[in-house]
Amino acid sequence: MKKIILASLLLTLVACTTASPKQFYRPAGAEQQLEISGRFNQISFKHEVMINDQTVVSGELPYDYADTTLSGEYNGKTVKSDCRWKKKIDLTCLVWVDGEKAATLTF
Repeated sequence: MKKIILASLLLTLVACTTASPKQFYRPAGAEQQLEISGRFNQISFKHEVMINDQTVVSGELPYDYADTTLSGEYNGKTVKSDCRWKKKIDLTCLVWVDGEKAATLTF
């Protein structure tokens, strides 16, 4: 019985995580493009940005739906994720790499 309850809870938590489609960005002067994607957990409000499958930005958004900027680093470059809510339903995060807009993630 305990295994069933634990499995149900785990499934619920996993099911509440939304992934944004992958986007591609080529920094100025770079030969290779970056693959940018993101995740958002609707229960914990945890937001992550991945570049080439490496988590570079990770943090929790406030529960009051306030606009938030999270930052991290990828290969010596600053990565920022500016997140804004629309009607407390739709979440959009603009991803910036060294000050250049790289992707728009929607959840």
